[in-house]
Amino acid sequence: MSETAGMVLNRLVTQHEFPNAVLKDVLGRLQSNALGNNDEQAKESYTWQQVRFLENWLRLKGE
Repeated sequence: MSETAGMVLNRLVTQHEFPNAVLKDVLGRLQSNALGNNDEQAKESYTWQQVRFLENWLRLKGE
């Protein structure tokens, strides 16, 4: 079974120390998306977008 976006997001957050502002931003975006969206595929896609954001943040910080 391949990893879902939520699984990857959880792994990134537990394995790396992101600033609180970054985590708060991502969590806020995910909560807003969940409230206004009933399409599960769209929710998963948006979660992958947030995963890419965190991965890019790590690259910029040299991790």
